[in-house]
Amino acid sequence: MDEPSTADKLRDAAQLAFWDNGYSNVSVRQIANAAQVDVALISRYFGGKMGLFEATLHKSFDLDNLPEDRDGLVELFVDIFSYAPRDTSSPSALRMLLINAHDDAVGPLVRARFEDMFTRQVARVIGNLPQAALFVAALFGFMVAEKTLHLPGIGEPGSPLYANQLRHLLHAALAFDPDVPNG
Repeated sequence: MDEPSTADKLRDAAQLAFWDNGYSNVSVRQIANAAQVDVALISRYFGGKMGLFEATLHKSFDLDNLPEDRDGLVELFVDIFSYAPRDTSSPSALRMLLINAHDDAVGPLVRARFEDMFTRQVARVIGNLPQAALFVAALFGFMVAEKTLHLPGIGEPGSPLYANQLRHLLHAALAFDPDVPNG
């Protein structure tokens, strides 16, 4: 197996640090130490801390090959979120969003990338942005209820109850009609 490149080591260490602790709470020296490389290499490979952060976002909301229909979209996300690894040693896009979306330094970038790479891709399948926004809010709200709040009554990930709860919530979001007054 090939040894990871210096840039890969830096990107991996930065992803762990930025996504777990937040952009503003991490120094380039911490990242370089975690990657076991000289701190000057961050500037060489990424142009600085911001360039390195942007590199960690590259595949954070990767939605290639979305289904073309709403039911397929629901089932895709039910499968992804029902069976996603719950390994806490690897950073999650949800945690990255929760920590960095409100950060003054990177929040606008995170929100713009999320909108471009996730919400607008979902909207393309759903057909309109208001329904897509509600769909995404339902999806991420469910994830927060499970992972952060540990809300009693949410089924165990991978269980039929979990899948049915998430499926119901996503279908309810799709039933919203933005053109009907009072919803």
